[in-house]
Amino acid sequence: MGPLKNALVVAIVLTAALWTVHFIWLSKDTRPPVWDMALHQTYALNFLHDGRDAAPAAPLLSRTGNYPPFVHLVIALCYRMFHPGPNIAILANIPASLLLFWAIYMLGLDLAGARAAGWACLLTALTPYLIWMSRETVLDYWLSAWVAAGLVVLRKTDGFKSHPLSLVLGLICALGLLTKWFFAAFLFFPLLVTVVGFRIWRDRARMLHFADALLVGGLLAGVWYLPNLPALTRYFFENTRIGALEGEPAVFSFQSWIYYLRLLEGYQLFGILFLVLALSAVFVWRRGVLRDSSFLLAAICGGWLAMTLLRTKDPRFTMPLIGPLLILAGAWLQSWRPVWWTRALKISLVAVLCLQAYAINFGVCWLPQEVVLAQGYSGSVRWDWNVYLQHYFHILGPPRREDWRLESILRKVMEDSRNRGFRTELALIPDLPRFNATNFNLMARLRGLPVRVDHLKIEPMGIRSFDGFDYVVMTEREQGVSWTTAASQGLNQIIVDNAQTFRLVELYVLPDGNCARLYSIHRAAAGEYEVGPEILIAAIGAGIASGR
Repeated sequence: MGPLKNALVVAIVLTAALWTVHFIWLSKDTRPPVWDMALHQTYALNFLHDGRDAAPAAPLLSRTGNYPPFVHLVIALCYRMFHPGPNIAILANIPASLLLFWAIYMLGLDLAGARAAGWACLLTALTPYLIWMSRETVLDYWLSAWVAAGLVVLRKTDGFKSHPLSLVLGLICALGLLTKWFFAAFLFFPLLVTVVGFRIWRDRARMLHFADALLVGGLLAGVWYLPNLPALTRYFFENTRIGALEGEPAVFSFQSWIYYLRLLEGYQLFGILFLVLALSAVFVWRRGVLRDSSFLLAAICGGWLAMTLLRTKDPRFTMPLIGPLLILAGAWLQSWRPVWWTRALKISLVAVLCLQAYAINFGVCWLPQEVVLAQGYSGSVRWDWNVYLQHYFHILGPPRREDWRLESILRKVMEDSRNRGFRTELALIPDLPRFNATNFNLMARLRGLPVRVDHLKIEPMGIRSFDGFDYVVMTEREQGVSWTTAASQGLNQIIVDNAQTFRLVELYVLPDGNCARLYSIHRAAAGEYEVGPEILIAAIGAGIASGR
């Protein structure tokens, strides 16, 4: 078979294996999606109008908020082909898996040979973080596929000598940018290395092909970006502020420079695969086995630098670098002499990685849940150096059959509002991974329930913080991450202290043992609020001091 057929076979086999695991996992899990995953699934519903959706149609170019629309359109297509639902939304990642494995194989083949390409694909398929994220509706998984495909086609243009491939690159750039704006950061340095390496300014044809690629990418992506530019500018500044609130390290600090190295070892690859990668990097640097190490170096270091310079940080942001990094490991493994002990080492490596993959998907009871090498940087959460984890902050990991009572609460609000003549406006005080305003709103949209749910944050207005709502849900114990729930203790205290205004409708025991309380808000009974803001201000201070 030719290289292209080999790449397709490898991509199809690995995608089939990965998604067989996912289908088994999905059949055993009943939990709602978490924050951003629920948000993207909700945005996808904005492209459907089948009479069940209670939300009004928004203008076409603003139906996905501050996010480009490509992934949401793919999710909407899956909804249309089957039916709207969280498990159906996840199917949108299947073509991304195919594209990612194909692109990593082709890039590895070009830089290090066929056996290195095969190893790079296999290691990519067994990377813990990519396994988790391939099952979640995040933009960065599709982004990883487009970045890898962009690198492949950029190499194939031969310094923009080929006009058809230059146009294909432009199309990939447009689709990458319409997936997430980070695409530009990951392609900028490889593009620069290509332009400078081939000195394309000396060749008029190459310059025209380069211009055509930029024109195609810019025009197609600009259809969405230009109308949304003012909102995006505000969003980027807001994200910088959020990064500071989350306690992320300041840009140019030592902790910022090693941030993604720690995440690569502790949360993306885990100890064994990280060790293989580190040894591979030394081997590749000393032996010079790659055909164009400067190109791969530009892709990895350029993207790494761009993500480090952002104040907001997350393991998702460097996900597109994992596949290209593992080409180094593939190049090292294919160089081993074919003797019995190297074969045994390779078999042992694959066996351990398969066991690790099983543990993060279904759990292994006889292994510790986590093995921490050293404690790491602590912001709103602590990022450690880990040998391995069987979970990701207890959010991702083995499947669970849990009912987080979202639909029960929404239907109770509907029933109670009909009896009392109240509006179906629900305030939510906690911000838990599977019990937050975003997945409440997703459930309401999926069930066609006209209930609006908003999360109450720090607003020191006393009882008037509840203006605009006729119902409120509080939880008795865990509230969520500190920077979004600093006001929770104070808001909860206002509810408890004003029994005439806040009347208990129902209690719900959540799967984590927490108890959720649904209240209806009776303003007339309290003389349209008599409690001043000083109560909430004092309570917020107490909440922040206690770390809640």
